[in-house]
Amino acid sequence: MKIALVQQNYKVGDVAGNTAKMKEAVAKAAAQGVERVVFGAEAATGTPLLGLAGSAAFRREAAEARASLEAFAAARGVRLVLSDCECDRVKIVCAADHFRHGVAERNRDRWLAEARTSGKPVVWVNQTGAQTGTIYYGGSCVACPSGSVVTLPLFEESLAVIDTEAGGWLSGAVWGDRMDQLHRALVLGVRDYFAKTGCRDACVAMSGGIDSALVLALAVEALGPERVKTVMLPSQYSTDHSVADAEEMIRRVGIPKEQVWLVPIAQTFGTALEALQPVLRAATDDKKRGLAEENMQARIRLMMTMALSNSHGALMLNTSNKSEAAVGYGTLYGDTSGALGVIGDLYKGDVYALSRRIDAEAEAAGRVAPIPEHILTKAPSAELRPGQKDSDSLPDYPVLDAILVRLVEGGMSSAEVVAEGFDAATVERVCRLLLSGDFKRFQLPPALRVSGCTFGVEWQWPITAAKVL
Repeated sequence: MKIALVQQNYKVGDVAGNTAKMKEAVAKAAAQGVERVVFGAEAATGTPLLGLAGSAAFRREAAEARASLEAFAAARGVRLVLSDCECDRVKIVCAADHFRHGVAERNRDRWLAEARTSGKPVVWVNQTGAQTGTIYYGGSCVACPSGSVVTLPLFEESLAVIDTEAGGWLSGAVWGDRMDQLHRALVLGVRDYFAKTGCRDACVAMSGGIDSALVLALAVEALGPERVKTVMLPSQYSTDHSVADAEEMIRRVGIPKEQVWLVPIAQTFGTALEALQPVLRAATDDKKRGLAEENMQARIRLMMTMALSNSHGALMLNTSNKSEAAVGYGTLYGDTSGALGVIGDLYKGDVYALSRRIDAEAEAAGRVAPIPEHILTKAPSAELRPGQKDSDSLPDYPVLDAILVRLVEGGMSSAEVVAEGFDAATVERVCRLLLSGDFKRFQLPPALRVSGCTFGVEWQWPITAAKVL
């Protein structure tokens, strides 16, 4: 049987646009003499529908679109496959499967095993493209009982025609390793977020640290430097190298000078601090008073970044990572804000690994590495007080990440984590921070989902629940 696999990027709710795209694919496939054209699940409507699914008018529009598609295909002598079925001893699966680490390989191996066991070919067609934080990875495949498998590319549209009875199948697309897939997923996520919301420009508050550097690199790759605006907001606690590192990276990625601003916040912070002295002096806890003063700086930075966003029509990208979100290491209504959490599902170790991969790929292609080496090697710091380092408040990131992966993705208890050899006091501290931080995570922007256990989606702890792990 000659089958066309159609792997497309749809827009949720755009029934007319999605249907037009599907008809183009049907016409192209029909010209190649196919018998059936297979699409991913929910192709005409896009997915996830969320509240759209409850709209009677939307359901009628979707039903009319399906009838129109079927008539269009029938007129060209082909049959549509829009949902799971079996045709002429070929199992066909229509999917809308979202990206998480390793899923493409696991899925391919699953269908290959089923084809060998059942003795029937399996055709699996997936969507590609991003819908807010959900990224569909494509990677459609055909698995044959003989052990042959054809794979379509990841994170891009593709149309392939396969004859399930013919031999000599090609091996298919090269998918790359974990870091390559993560890189491509995030770029697609940013690009589609802007394309599908209709927003043109992004803005990034550039601190000179690794998180904002990675977000800036991804934004420039996804949108182009002409569509990214950036602002540097140093305080009296910022080091000279932070500004210099930020300026060097901005130069390397090619953002036009007229889209870059340097706005020191020391004077604004001093004025606000003086105005609040009656309140702050009345505080009886010096530690809490100091924390309030630190958080004021992060909130002043947000105010200024949002002024750029509002005045220039540029959406602010959030630069918080998953390690920080897990333990509440961020300022509510400060650095936790933004329209999209670009790296919100990446632990700090992956932030460093992906940054180094991006630099290595640029150098291998004969380009300048976008992220300066000093950003990659200096100790991370929020720079909200003199000499501050992240390690003053948190376990070292390799230890923190290892514990968090076991608690969050692994679903382990604290006792099970300790049994693996981690320090009991450190594990207890991380558990306490993790379970007390959901009031902040409830207010984070949507994150690009890559882990399979994203905060606010697969992992969410009731704010008022017992703090037990």
